[in-house]
This record gives sequence, C-alpha cells and structure tokens, in this order.
Amino acid sequence: MQEAEVAGHVREYKSKKYYFCCGTCVQLFDKDPERYVAAHQSSAVTLKLKEKENLVDNVWAFRFESSEPFTWVAGQFIRVELPHDNSDEEGTKRWFTVSSAPFEGIIQITTRVTDSTFKQALAALLIGGKLHLLEKPDGDFVWEDSNKPLVFVAGGIGITPFRSILKQRTHDRQHLNVTLMYGNRTDAIVFKDEFDSYATQDSEFQIHYITGEPLTATKLAELEPNLNGSLVYVSGPEPMVEALGDELKAAGLPKAQLKQDFFPNYTAENY
Repeated sequence: MQEAEVAGHVREYKSKKYYFCCGTCVQLFDKDPERYVAAHQSSAVTLKLKEKENLVDNVWAFRFESSEPFTWVAGQFIRVELPHDNSDEEGTKRWFTVSSAPFEGIIQITTRVTDSTFKQALAALLIGGKLHLLEKPDGDFVWEDSNKPLVFVAGGIGITPFRSILKQRTHDRQHLNVTLMYGNRTDAIVFKDEFDSYATQDSEFQIHYITGEPLTATKLAELEPNLNGSLVYVSGPEPMVEALGDELKAAGLPKAQLKQDFFPNYTAENY
C-alpha cells in the first residue's frame, strides 16, 4: 500500500480507498470507476493449460481453454491469478493481453519468462494446470476505423495486442492499412515470420523493425513523416510507453490521436 501511495496509484470511490499495482489499473479505474469495481468481483472461471511453446529467446506462448466460453475483441486483456508458494513482491496476479485472435478459439498468453516467482510458476505449470480468471477481457486498445493513417508502435513484448489485431483482420479478409514499428532489444523478434507474411499478402501493411536502439519520437517521425497526422497506438513497458507518449505529444501529436497500452513489471532492460 505504501508503494502505491508513493506512486500515486491510489483512488477513493464511494468512501473506499483502492490501491493499484500500476498505471494501467489507475487509467482503467479513472475512465469508469463503477465498471472497474464491478469487473473485479471474483470469478469462478478457470483457464486450463493445453500446450506451451518456446517461441524465441525467453518468450513463451501458453495456450489455455476456458471452463466457460467467453468472447473478446482483438487487442483486449485479461487478469489472472496463479497461486504459488513464496511469491515475491510482484505477487500472484497479472494482466496479460490475449495474444491469440478471437477466431482461434483458445486463450494464448505470450510473455517473457523472467526470474519473478509468478513467471517461474507459469513456466513450471503442467499441461492441465490452471489459472484463475479474475477479470474477463476488457480494454479499448483495439482496432479503430479512422480517416487518419494508423501507426502501431510496439516495444518488445508489447507486440502482443498487435499480433491479435492483425491476425484477426487477416482472417476476416480485412485490409491491414497500418504501419507497424516494432522495437526490440535484439534480433530475436517474436512473430516476425507472421508479420513478414502479412506484408507480402497486403501491400498496405508496412513494417519497420528497430533493434538495438530506443524508440523515440524522432526515430518514429523519420519512418513516418506524417506521424502527427496519424492515429498512433503505443504498447510496451510502462516506463517506455509513458516517456514515448510524452515525447510524441511534445512533438505535436494531439492527445486524442494517441492510444497507449502499459505493460507493468517490464523495463528497458527486460522488455
């Protein structure tokens, strides 16, 4: 609670204080407190692990089936809990984007397996093991039809909502009229083969891989000269998304043309 107070991650609603783990939770609460509180009531839904796959480097895909059917819009996230012994300060609960597309019929979580006790417990989960679903899919980081060009900016594992969005649109035979700028620490780029295949299938889809250097407003403007006239989505580690968002607005991008998706517990060193 003290850490939340220091970070400003505390809100009061109907005479009750709410403490949040990250900026994402605060943003969702501020947008609609009543909806947020209702969505966080306990759920009896469980997710059973069907398979897991090491995609690249320390990035793994965990594929689950739900005990109860539910739907989501490509780009949305869920909140889950994985109880485990001796959990560290990051706890037993996590937000994850559903990186699979709705048409696939499975719930895929794609994440870097770090040294946190949660990620180690997730990596050790046996086939048939379960997560508790705390919150069904939510969020507005989804495709928005616009008369402005669309630009997707991903930092590392922040690529997951874009993978879901692009895969669903490809399945639905909708145009990928978007520019994707994908920054990664190394050349070990998850989903690269998928994105390259989309680029060969749809000439409207443009992709730029940026490795070994930070994502900055200056770099993005070099790749997309009409950046300030675009609808820009930014997804990745919370500090990166906040800093890049501030840079973009300072460079002239209207706030209404910026959508952000924050990934807690990632930094410039581990995204």
